[in-house]
Amino acid sequence: MEAGRPRSFGRALLSRWVSLACRWPAVTVALALIVAALGGWYSAKNLGINTSTTDMISSDAPFRKHTETYRRAFPFTDDQIVIVIDAEGPERADTAAARLADKLRERGDVLSGVEIPSADPYFERYGLLFLKPQALQDLSTRLAGAQAALGLLSADPSLMGLAEMLDLVLGRAGEAAPAELGRLLDGMADTTERVARGEPAHLSWTGLVGGEGMNRLGNRRFVLVQPVLNNASLSRGRPALDAIRAAIGELGHEEAGQGVTARVTGAVALRQTELDTVAAGAWIASALSFVLVSLVLIIGIRSGRMIAAILGTLVIGLLWTSGLAALTVGQLNLISVTFAVMFFGLGDDFGGHLGLRYQEELLEGGPGGTPVRLAAERATLEVGPALTLSTLCATIGFISFVPTDYRGLAEFGIISGLGMLVALFTSVTVMPALLVLFKPGPGARSETRENRVFGNWIDRNSRALVIIGALTTVAAAALLPQARLDANPLNLQDETTEAVSTYRDLARSPDTSPYGVNILAADLDAARATAARLRQLPGVGQVRTVESYIPADQDEKLATIGDLALLLAPSLSSGTGERSTDMTDALRRLRETLAKHQGLPEAARFAATIERVPATPEAAATLDRALTGSLPTLLDRLSTGLEVERPVTLEDLPPSLARRWITPDGRARVEVLPDRDISDSRAMAAFAEPILTIEPTATGAPVIVTGATGIILDSFGEAVALTLGAIIVLLLVVQRSILGTALILAPLVVASIYTLAASVLLGLPFNFANIIVIPLLFGLGVSSSIHMVTRGQDLMGDRVAGSRFGVDLLITSTPRAVLVTALTTSTAFATLAVSHHHGLSSMGILLAVAILATVICALILLPALMIQLERMRR
Repeated sequence: MEAGRPRSFGRALLSRWVSLACRWPAVTVALALIVAALGGWYSAKNLGINTSTTDMISSDAPFRKHTETYRRAFPFTDDQIVIVIDAEGPERADTAAARLADKLRERGDVLSGVEIPSADPYFERYGLLFLKPQALQDLSTRLAGAQAALGLLSADPSLMGLAEMLDLVLGRAGEAAPAELGRLLDGMADTTERVARGEPAHLSWTGLVGGEGMNRLGNRRFVLVQPVLNNASLSRGRPALDAIRAAIGELGHEEAGQGVTARVTGAVALRQTELDTVAAGAWIASALSFVLVSLVLIIGIRSGRMIAAILGTLVIGLLWTSGLAALTVGQLNLISVTFAVMFFGLGDDFGGHLGLRYQEELLEGGPGGTPVRLAAERATLEVGPALTLSTLCATIGFISFVPTDYRGLAEFGIISGLGMLVALFTSVTVMPALLVLFKPGPGARSETRENRVFGNWIDRNSRALVIIGALTTVAAAALLPQARLDANPLNLQDETTEAVSTYRDLARSPDTSPYGVNILAADLDAARATAARLRQLPGVGQVRTVESYIPADQDEKLATIGDLALLLAPSLSSGTGERSTDMTDALRRLRETLAKHQGLPEAARFAATIERVPATPEAAATLDRALTGSLPTLLDRLSTGLEVERPVTLEDLPPSLARRWITPDGRARVEVLPDRDISDSRAMAAFAEPILTIEPTATGAPVIVTGATGIILDSFGEAVALTLGAIIVLLLVVQRSILGTALILAPLVVASIYTLAASVLLGLPFNFANIIVIPLLFGLGVSSSIHMVTRGQDLMGDRVAGSRFGVDLLITSTPRAVLVTALTTSTAFATLAVSHHHGLSSMGILLAVAILATVICALILLPALMIQLERMRR
């Protein structure tokens, strides 16, 4: 190890520079504060945040080019807000969606378009044609049997008409009533019971009379909103979302207790939610990291003036770095938003090593001690080379992603790399000046009894420690095949937020899955051919084109509708009649009717229930709305649906619907939906890859996630190779020793294996954000190894006979500095775990684990290995 003592480069220049800073400390600090204020002001004005995970990948990636081509063809499909409305019945859902849409159209200042796809007159008119032939035939049979009842209800859709209808139906049925009538009576009884209890109630006639045939959309409706976005603001979608939530609040107040819920999701809501979560988590983590770093420094250094010098240097350096970030990159992304935490966690390393070495130098001057200025200069000169080498290695780790297609990490690398250079510059300039100004004392001598006990223990057990280290490394390596990457950006977000939970709810159903794959075909013929091939693939649930909105088997269905229209025409020809107005009399009439027909258990139950409703005008009117409020909607839909006389063609499609599937130049869209929930990124890849084999230009969330996964893995491999290769070359140049380089790298390799194993044991898959952990481990963790090996090489050159190398190394200030700085670094990173954004929290946890693994290797395994090598050399 002696032959590889590092050579300090630029020592004379560093000496003159530090001497100048210490000679004029007040001027140095004043100039630094002025630059810091300018940097903070500039960053506040010009540094934005972009949380798009797609934008974190280079725009030159093939899947991003295909996505951009698709978005230009169908621009309105991007940046939408989706409102999901659920209600107790389809009529209530329709009414709630329509009322909400009306409220939203009043906010043209922040909402540019509002649409209810299911409310288009096209679907109202041709709805019966979209039923399957057997379902339509079953519906026709039920409606034909209810012809007379429908006529009475159509003439008077109120409690009075209901009483007359039941008198007719129950009189004919006798005691052998059909099951449909029993369900109708039970439904009326349930609704009446809720009204009697004073609870809001609503009877769905569509479900009772029409069954699934008339209720193919279920009780859920969608409102699509096109927001006015301000992309220059951090709250780009906030005004639109606030307007929507205000309208939903009004609707909720009006529909209180009516069983109507409205939830917001979609691309804009997800991005804004993520932006808010990331920003809040980053700022909280930054503040918390500053506080916790301060506490660790207080415990580890126990000198108020020293800590003030370290923290003052950190704050100045952070403001410089934020200004450089605004000047060079201009925006923060999902990863680089953590640069403040990174700076606090890593910048304090420099201050910790410099401060503890300064205290050591103060004690070296004999009884009177070394003068403060001289101690500051000596400490900086002694630690400076190791700090410079650590900075270069850290910078290499940060900028290793710059040449890759992972733009998000490239931006983070640029900002953090500049931050490391700033940290080095302020540590050898501002901090020595602050030491001279604050004049911190020497503290306790580092050669404490505890240090010597620890050194003796390592020295005695070095062989066993090396063996244990080797065995645990092999055990951890066995877990590496289980480490995985999850590139689904939705899995990074807080699942308790409304936008995310609603999105996941939609993903559970193949009919509403947001994980569709879209293909842009040259024309409609090409779209047909592509759709035919895609339908044969495993995992495919539905394949849609514009022709999916043209009903199939129309000739057969038109015949059924024609027959039904002839039968029901006399009953429905006049449309919905006038409702009776005297609801008290209608309630009395209904009670009399039920009293006559109590042979059926369901009728008897209904009669008993209706007796609990007070015979007041208000109670009767409430019961009328609950029991017959949806009747006009059913009758109008039925009457409109029976008017269809000819087959539907593409020309009948409304322009707004056709434009979602055909571009003005004739290109056609094909949409492929999965047959199950594919929220897991591995399921997405299994769904997307066969489609890409047939159509390489396909796009959509599964394709984007699959493509991003490949790019992230490639970028990870490139970054690790670049980081490790550059650090090895740099260490060989500086160390001029293969053994010294190997000693520095050995703890990093072991720590990286431990970290990968920890990701498996903790159930933390790698993702868009925390993938940086391993490259950074090499770039940042090397600092501890460099300081330990460098100090050990210094001691080897100064050894006297009879000294014990391991004990001599571990009683210096270096192990203590390594421990304190590692604790502050891991503590700072761990504060990211408070974020509700899983990308940031998992990054913080894994980085903290990585740094702690590094310091364990540097303070235990590395000294034990160095002791064994020294004994072998002797």
